[in-house]
Amino acid sequence: MISLMPMEQDEFDTFFEGNIVRYAEENVRSGRWQQQEALEKSRASFRGFLPNGLQSKDQYVFHIFDNEQDLKIGILWVEVKMDEPHRPAFIFDFVIDEPCRGRGLGNKSLLALDEKLKQMGAESVALHVFGYNTTAFELYKKMGYEVTDINMRKNYK
Repeated sequence: MISLMPMEQDEFDTFFEGNIVRYAEENVRSGRWQQQEALEKSRASFRGFLPNGLQSKDQYVFHIFDNEQDLKIGILWVEVKMDEPHRPAFIFDFVIDEPCRGRGLGNKSLLALDEKLKQMGAESVALHVFGYNTTAFELYKKMGYEVTDINMRKNYK
């Protein structure tokens, strides 16, 4: 069984800094950002959504916990707009730790999130997936997510 455990403050700084770097790298890899600007843009994005850290309005950062193994296996960061009529949710980050991948834990984690969001009164959940991340794209499709928008680009260099 998978549980979502709220992240503790002492773990948040490591999460915050590590994800700023990872998000910058993903945006460079996808071609959205240039290397020289990526860290600054990523840091600004994270500060915009998490200005008060774990106490930021509508932001929920969880450890994904595998109760059978008694082990933290990843993280999940979701926004739930509690003041909006249909309480839309958006997954900002979802990572299963590398050694735990390929065992169906992503599916189970998303099902645990579904239950959590329903308890919070959310009526929908959305996310963004980088085009190169076909593994994540296939997981989301399998779990019932539908494509709502597609951006495309052609490079000349």
